[in-house]
Order: sequence, then structure tokens, then C-alpha cells
Amino acid sequence: MLRTFISKSPPKFYTSDSFLLLMVLLLVSGICLAQDVIESPTSTVKGTAQIEIASSYESFKEGNEKSVGYTAGSLLFLYGVSDAVEIRFGMDFQQDGVRVNGRKPTSVESGYTPLQIGVGADLIKEKGIFPKISFIGDMFLPSTGGSDFKQDKLGFGLKAGFFHNLGKSHNAQLNYNLGADFGNDDLAYFYGITYLYNIGSIGGAYLELNGNLPDDFSPNHYISAAFYWTPTANIQFDTIVGRGINADQDFYLTGRLQIYIPNTKTKTTNQ
Repeated sequence: MLRTFISKSPPKFYTSDSFLLLMVLLLVSGICLAQDVIESPTSTVKGTAQIEIASSYESFKEGNEKSVGYTAGSLLFLYGVSDAVEIRFGMDFQQDGVRVNGRKPTSVESGYTPLQIGVGADLIKEKGIFPKISFIGDMFLPSTGGSDFKQDKLGFGLKAGFFHNLGKSHNAQLNYNLGADFGNDDLAYFYGITYLYNIGSIGGAYLELNGNLPDDFSPNHYISAAFYWTPTANIQFDTIVGRGINADQDFYLTGRLQIYIPNTKTKTTNQ
């Protein structure tokens, strides 16, 4: 499941800034790469929902073998049960294979990944130099994925998120996460650091450094850059570019659409 840095309150749309940012997005959309793990520590507002739909391509190279993986469809649904707590549901459709000397894979693993169910909560508000702090906990249910990706045991993902607004106008943010994934006899620690800058009022860009430390394996580190565009207050497109630093990963390519569904209910009083 893609772990994302998401704008919970998308900026308003001003056409004067749109053309330049759109041209940049079009130029990089053909090579939108990512190893993207950061999530915003701001929970979805009560009664609102957010839907994220993404597709990705990843490749690793070792000798004359090239491992490729596709996430044909990634879905993450967020719903605010209060202004500080959200529930999360997600699932991917994934394909993995190995190319030798450029030939098509002789065997491909394909199917749905285990169902993700979780919760995100804001714990501490930002104050001065002290960051806003949130917690995200996810469970990955065994026997819910396809036969190639089914887990025997319950999986867990735990994450602490930290968030700083920067600048007098808060047009930049520093966001960093620490966490661990475990279950099915596997354990991996991970981190992510993101610097985000709003470009005009309809989008922005961010740079991310992240990595993981699997149990009994060497750590892997990645770097990526991204552009996001919000043509309306409720829609956001992400295009992300990155690759491995010390890892064998050539690149990880992702395009993502985020749809924000506001709470349209209004309270009325009896007359």
C-alpha cells in the first residue's frame, strides 16, 4: 500500500498559477518515480472522506536479472470520525516478475495484497519549535489477499508522524515519520523525511529521503522528488520522481489521484 504525504485541506484554485505548474507536471508525468512513504500527520476532518487511487512501476537490477513490479491499482480510503481521528482502509492489485537478459518473465506473481485496516490520530498540536505529533496504526489481515500475496499471520504497521510549519506564511512544511512493519515473522524499521513547498496556490513540490532496515539485512535508502497539482479544492494529482541511493532499485514510478469529499451536512435549528 502506498504511504503518502497528503494535503488534507487542498488550496483554492487560481488560474494565474496553473499554466506553469501544469507544464512541469506534463514534462515529468512520463517518468513519475517514487519510493514514497511519508504521510501527513493531519487527520481528515470529521465527516469528510478522502480517496487515493494510484498506479506504480518498480524495478530492481542485479547482474543480468531485472525484477519488475506493477501496482496496477492501489486504493486507500480515509474517513474522519472526528477532527483528530480517521479510519483507514486499503488494498493493492500487484504483479511481480523477473526479466533475464531483457526477456519477458517466465512466471509472474499476481493478485490482491492483504486488506489494510487502520486508524490515524493527532496526539499533540504544534507549538513553537515543538512539532505536531500523530500516530498511525494499520493491520494487514491474513487470508484476505490473493494466493501469491496471502499472509499466514496478521501484519502490523506502526508509525509516528511529526510535522512543522515553516515560514511566516506557512508556505513550507517539514514532515518526518518513524515506524516499523512486522508480522508473518518479518520485521522492518523505516524512516522518512520530507520538505514540502507550496508553489503559488494550486500546487507545490516536495523532496523526500526515506529508508528501511529489515531485520538481519542491510539498510536501504531512497530519495525522491514530487510535484502535486490541485486543479480544484477537492482534487489533487501527484507526480513523483526518485530512485535508490544504496539500494539496487533503479526507480519506482507512481502516479496518484486524491479526491477529497467534504461533509456537506449542515445543522439546522427548529423554528
